[in-house]
Amino acid sequence: MHALARLSAADDVPQKPTTGPRRGVEHLPGFGRATSWALELANDIRDWSEGTLEWRDVDCGLLISGPPGTGKTTFAAAVAETCGASFISTSCATWHSHGNLSDYLKAMNQSFSDAAEKAPCILFIDEFDAVGDRSNFQGNNRSYDVQVVNALLEALDGSKGRDGVVVIAATNHPDAIDPALRRPGRLDRHIEIELPSLEARKGIIALHLRAEMPDDVLAEAARATSGYSGAALAQLAKDARKRARHARRPVSAEDIKAVTPPLLSLEETLRYAACVHEAGHAVVGTELGFGTVEIITVLREVNLSGDRAGYVRWLRPNPIYRSRESYLNEIAMFLAGRAAEDVIVGSVTDGFGGSKGSDLHRASDIATLMEANLGLGQGLSYSSVDSFEELEKLRRSDPLLRRRVEKLLAVELERAKSIVRAKRSEIEALAKEVAEKAVLSGAEAIRLIKMVSSL
Repeated sequence: MHALARLSAADDVPQKPTTGPRRGVEHLPGFGRATSWALELANDIRDWSEGTLEWRDVDCGLLISGPPGTGKTTFAAAVAETCGASFISTSCATWHSHGNLSDYLKAMNQSFSDAAEKAPCILFIDEFDAVGDRSNFQGNNRSYDVQVVNALLEALDGSKGRDGVVVIAATNHPDAIDPALRRPGRLDRHIEIELPSLEARKGIIALHLRAEMPDDVLAEAARATSGYSGAALAQLAKDARKRARHARRPVSAEDIKAVTPPLLSLEETLRYAACVHEAGHAVVGTELGFGTVEIITVLREVNLSGDRAGYVRWLRPNPIYRSRESYLNEIAMFLAGRAAEDVIVGSVTDGFGGSKGSDLHRASDIATLMEANLGLGQGLSYSSVDSFEELEKLRRSDPLLRRRVEKLLAVELERAKSIVRAKRSEIEALAKEVAEKAVLSGAEAIRLIKMVSSL
């Protein structure tokens, strides 16, 4: 049965435009490129309202994706506030709850009609992936689902009038959306909203505390909440306010500390291994031309949720086509952390694998793409894959493919080790510097690598 049929019915409540939040996107931390898009949109809507810009030139379709709790709904409402536009929020589940196909399509069209009447208007559509992808429709529900997608395509195309309507659709699963919905003129812009960075976490906590707080207190809370979503940070601030309210006093630093998870100091030997690991990524990746190091960091303290202690952030080119060698270099870079630990420390930690997004996971996915999708492996075969989950299913279901992936990874691990041995002095010097300073800029890292190489 298609995902639409499994959605729980939402309350059948008439849609009403809201007045928007008190803050626009310019006051919301942690949204990065999405904020830049919204500010440009505000300028375009102003020009359109003044008659100096045609609507067809306005970037009026956005797909935002990201983990639950990253504030996709909050962002959309803030866009309306910044743009001085009306705001209507709905979801695919709300449309579906109206009953049969004709009622579903009527509810969908009503949302677009309401938005057009209140133009300029931000129409926010949540759970957008529930519409599905026509290539995956099967069985008795196929005709129903295809008609839903076709009707949504028609609504997005604006054949019934979309001037003044900006559609922001949200999903946790962008790969599950029909490609036609993301073509030019529809939701052609896609921005992923990631979990907030350290600085963004500070801003989010401060925003929801509604009180002045010393920067060092906010910084400690931000360090302790690595991996938290915007919603989780808002709840933390709410808990701090509640604690103060029950004590009949203003919120204080003690309230924040009381609701913040404790930080665990990394034992010196383990932290040095982490520094060697990240230095291995940086030096091997630089040697192979993977990209330019922007920052390298290894924390002194981590939260108890098991968030990673360090990382290297890269600035990379975005070529239209990539060579087989570039894919192999990327795999070697991901394996370089383990290679450095093995060669320099003499043992390896479990931070290399064991979770989604780990070095081993990402290297395995690249190797799988090479072998099963891109024709860059040992054999020539093609499998249609659109997600990390499908790559994992391929490895699980095809023993030969899995062996080829493991062989490719083993070869690249040995290549990474050979580079680590040749560049051991650079890696050790960089690891020592990271251990001392905790954070190094890319310029500092590259300068140190070059200095040691010249000796």
